[in-house]
Amino acid sequence: MGSEAATLRLDAVKRITTLLSVLLVVGLAAPAVAQDLPPGGSFQDDNGNVHEGSIEALYQADITDGCNEEETLFCPDDPVTRGQMAAFLVRSVEAIERLPGADYFVDDDESIFEGDINGIAAAEVTLGCNPPDNDEFCPEDPVTREQMATFLVKAFELGDEDGPGDNPFTDVGEHNVHRENIITLAESGITVGCNPPDNDEFCPSASVTRAEMASFLVRALGLEPIDVPPGAHMMARFTTYHDCCQERVHNIHLMADQVDGSVVDPGEIYSINDEIGPRTTEKGYVPAPILVDGELVMGVGGGVSQFATTMFNTIVYSGLEEIDHQPHSVYISRYPVAVEATLNYDNIDLAFRNDTPYPVTIETSYTDTSITVELWGVNDYREMSGYHTASSGTIVEVVASGGEEARRVSVHVGETGSSSYRVDRHVDGPDGRIHDDSWDWTYRTDTQNYAGVDVIDAPGVETARP
Repeated sequence: MGSEAATLRLDAVKRITTLLSVLLVVGLAAPAVAQDLPPGGSFQDDNGNVHEGSIEALYQADITDGCNEEETLFCPDDPVTRGQMAAFLVRSVEAIERLPGADYFVDDDESIFEGDINGIAAAEVTLGCNPPDNDEFCPEDPVTREQMATFLVKAFELGDEDGPGDNPFTDVGEHNVHRENIITLAESGITVGCNPPDNDEFCPSASVTRAEMASFLVRALGLEPIDVPPGAHMMARFTTYHDCCQERVHNIHLMADQVDGSVVDPGEIYSINDEIGPRTTEKGYVPAPILVDGELVMGVGGGVSQFATTMFNTIVYSGLEEIDHQPHSVYISRYPVAVEATLNYDNIDLAFRNDTPYPVTIETSYTDTSITVELWGVNDYREMSGYHTASSGTIVEVVASGGEEARRVSVHVGETGSSSYRVDRHVDGPDGRIHDDSWDWTYRTDTQNYAGVDVIDAPGVETARP
């Protein structure tokens, strides 16, 4: 008996030493820092979750995967199953090995976690779920908070020979079989309770979510939660309207499709002329009316200036840096006065710079009578939305005010003379003024109605798109 006890003590020492080595290796490994992560971190569905930093830390330590094949989702609110719990423990504790060839339970043969379940059974972390027989594991059942306490205390060998101290929880009775493990978990700093700020309850029978489990494991492993950059969101949206079923509408939609999904990296300039190139029949553009130097002609790609105006307004209200634009030579009522843009390849462009630390994505959509452009990026969750119609003018509203780091945009259009205007745009950030943009524009006096026409002033222009 003495020899067997000594062997058991030696095994325990080896196991604790191995666990300490794991903690040191995982704890000292260089964690991903915020600037190494995309906006919102590795997963799309945990943005703003209080456990997001722990989820990211656990993912970077290769202890958890996503919940979909692409590993873009974590499913933070889903309950952790007993099978998943086994996998978490095997990945977290080096001394516990997967045992795919063993067969401790009769109900886990079809489970992808069978090897993990056998591993924690061999390590005496679990006995089963149907005492006294304990020949079942119930791999699909959700893990309760009291079961989680026992799993973690046994797997990480928490506590000491003297046993736990006083019970801090009013809802954990003396006859709860997990009582000592719950108290030990609290003494280890892995849990504080379930009813902040009092935290005098443990909610022993409540299910543990995947997000909560991430925090429990991060604390057990001694990892630091990772600060995740804010998730990408709609920074600004703008819509303009047009008549249905004209040739120009085909061109507007085609350009929208070509621009849709474009990603502009930090510091990069996005230019429509550079990205799209000439608007030609080979690319699918069709002839539509344009006005060149006062003369009405058919130009391949006519109409896409409406896309440019829509996108320009999105740029203006997003607070991004405007690089290049030119209004139309005559005023057209479907566009905001002076806050609009025309296009011509290759001498009239629309361009902006992404002067934020995070990527910006251009998203487009349209109907038979409207075109919409959205810019998605990181502006501390401030969102602007606007539209323009000839009857109502330009309407812009703050959809979400955003936080302290958000850019705030003000635009003022003043009339300075007959058909002359001055536009002042101010973009303010947390440290003061970011952009001061002003431009003056005078429209040519013209009494004709160019509601279905693009207008440019470019001598010698090719009939290959304004």
